[in-house]
Parts: sequence; structure tokens; C-alpha cells
Amino acid sequence: MHCIRLFTSHLLKTHTKIVPLQNVIKYNTNLKLNQYRSYVSQQEDEMENMIDSLCKGDEELEKKLRILMLEVEVMRQDGRCAPNSMNIRHWQHLLDLTSRHQRSKYLTYLFKTEKSKENEKAKKEARRKEMESSKPVINKDFPDDLSYGLTHQSLFVRIRDQSINNFDNYRALQAMMYGQSIIIDCSYEEHMVWRETINAAKQMTLVFGDNRMHKDPFNIHMCNVNLDGQFMEQLIRNIPSIDEPWFPMNIHTKSYLDVFPKDKLVYLTPHCRQELTKFDHDAVYIIGCMVDKVNNEPLSLAKAKKDGIKMAKLPLDRYLEWAPGSKKNLNINHMVPILLDLKLTGDWEYSLRHIPRRKLMETKILAMQNKIKKNPLLKQTIMKQFKSLSLKEKKINSRRSLYDDSDSI
Repeated sequence: MHCIRLFTSHLLKTHTKIVPLQNVIKYNTNLKLNQYRSYVSQQEDEMENMIDSLCKGDEELEKKLRILMLEVEVMRQDGRCAPNSMNIRHWQHLLDLTSRHQRSKYLTYLFKTEKSKENEKAKKEARRKEMESSKPVINKDFPDDLSYGLTHQSLFVRIRDQSINNFDNYRALQAMMYGQSIIIDCSYEEHMVWRETINAAKQMTLVFGDNRMHKDPFNIHMCNVNLDGQFMEQLIRNIPSIDEPWFPMNIHTKSYLDVFPKDKLVYLTPHCRQELTKFDHDAVYIIGCMVDKVNNEPLSLAKAKKDGIKMAKLPLDRYLEWAPGSKKNLNINHMVPILLDLKLTGDWEYSLRHIPRRKLMETKILAMQNKIKKNPLLKQTIMKQFKSLSLKEKKINSRRSLYDDSDSI
């Protein structure tokens, strides 16, 4: 035993070396520098590949892109709103913008989107840590008793999100076979700017979700679709499975005149005179997929007249007191739920609950009352504005239109 101890001590003395602390620090700093250099070189390689894929040998475009990259980097260094990471799609749109103001607004939008995602991720992490730290104390009468509740045993089978998604898709597939058809006209992309196109794709995503969750959904037909346009690109990004063969929605590149008989088509536009007083279960209603924040021309009215089909508008003035200055152009994610409820119940007052409250006079009056409570000096100026509105005449005209069916279909 003594010989073994002597042998091990001799080995330790001969093979162990004491490394100075300075050498350890130097080694760690060199390792970090090498990792940073490799990261920077990787980022530069990705940037060069992105420049090659965007410019494709065009020297002027490459020069413009490098100037834009330098401009964004200067904004980051100055502490202005600029995102830390941008993909090829963001750079492509930045190249399409013409003025510095537009680029600044777009970079601010990307910066806010990036920070909101980071904040949401931080909130989720904080909630997870809070749940882990504050676990409830379970009192058991006996050690082998079962515990029921969240994160414990349950009497019911868990319904997962994928099961609910499959159930909603099955309901939409049934509507494709037996349900009433409705058309979303996607021919207005050339009349919209980029931001309006993105908003239109988002509204179409909400329409698909609201429709398939309804008790009696529509059979949605998207007509006049440009498969290579920005609208369809954003819609695929929102719904990645939209191009699958089993997806419960019809997408047509041709016109609705080539899909449905002309005598059944009714174009819903707010610019016509005819009012939709009763829902027709045999008609095929058309809704224009357009966000008209910039272009306020009556394009849907012009298209319906050009195609020679019937037109109608919702009887908003009959059932609602509209606020002054509010447009009566409704989004498609408001129009489709209104028609869904109208088809199921036939009640206009119940169906028009989907209209945003900010467009109604009631909301404006409540906002003015709150302003008066906070600042009584505003009462005189607000009363002067109310006198110029003539609300009584507007109510009389709306009631009179209830019994006047000359402009209804």
C-alpha cells in the first residue's frame, strides 16, 4: 500500500503544471475574439449572398443597396429606430421605396415589430418563471391520493389545438360541398399601396378564420387572384397551408363571370343606391377585397357597372346612427361576419353588431361627455359643433327609408 502511494505522488509531481492566471485570461480572450471574428465573417458572407441574390449583377442596384445598408447602420449607431436584423424581403421592399421619409417610416415599423416580439418573448419567460416559482401547495390526506386540476390529472380528455383546427376545416369542407357561395374579388391589388395590400391579406386571413368557426359557413371563392402578387405572397405567409390541395377554400385566377351565372351575382358596394333589405339564399354575393385609405374612388361601383351585374349596399342608416366623418366602407373581415349572421338569423340589428363601435354616433357622444367631465370649459365649443349636425333630420330620413322600397332589392 505504501508503494502505491509513493508511485501516485511521483506521477502527480511530474505531470501536473501550474498555469499562471494571466495565461488563462489571455486564452479566454483569444477564444472569445476568435468566436466573434467567425460570427462577423459569417454575417458578412450572408450579407454578400443576399446582395448577390437581390442585385443579380446590376452594379447600380448594388451601389444603391450598399448605400441603404450604410444608412441603416448609421441609424443604429445614432440610436434611432432601426431593426437589428433584416431579411431579404425587407431589403427588397426598402429598395422599392423612393423617399427617405418612406424608408424611415418602414424602418420604424420594423423596429417596433421587432421590439414587440422581444417584449412578448420576455413576458412569456417571466410568466414561466413565475409559474415555476409559485407552485401551489397540494394537501393530501394520504400520500397516494390523486390530484386533479391544471397540470394534474383530469376527468376529461384534453382537446388539442390541432383537433379543433381539423374540426373547423371539416366544417369548411362541408360548406364547400353544400354551403352557399360567396366571392371575394381580389382584382384591386394594382390600386393599393404596399401597406394596404398587407392589410388586405391580414383581413382575408381573419375572414377565413371567422368563416370556418361559424355554425353555417360560406363556400368562399377568391376570384381574379394574381398568384405572383404581393397579396398572395403575404397570404401564403399568414396561412402556409393555403396552397395545399386539401385546403378548404377555392382560389381562382379567372373572373367570377367565368365561374358563376351572371343573373345570380350581386356586388356589395357602399357607393350604389340600392339597399339590401332581405338576404337572398340563392344569390352569390361579391365583396371587393380592397383597403382604400389612399384611393377613395368608387372602384367597386365602376366594376359592377362594367360587368353588368346587380349591386346592393347594407342598410346602415336604417339601423345605426352613423358618426359624422366616419366612412361607411367596411372591411371584408366585418362584411363576411355580418352576412354569416344575417344568413343564419335574418336579424339586421343582431348582424350589424360586427361594425366597429368607433364609427357610431353613440361612441362619439360618450367620448364628448368624458371630455366635458374632464374639462368643463369645452362644453360651449362642443355644443356649437352639435348644433351644426341636424341629427333630427337624419333620424327622420332613416325612418322614412324603412317604408320606401323603391331603392331596395
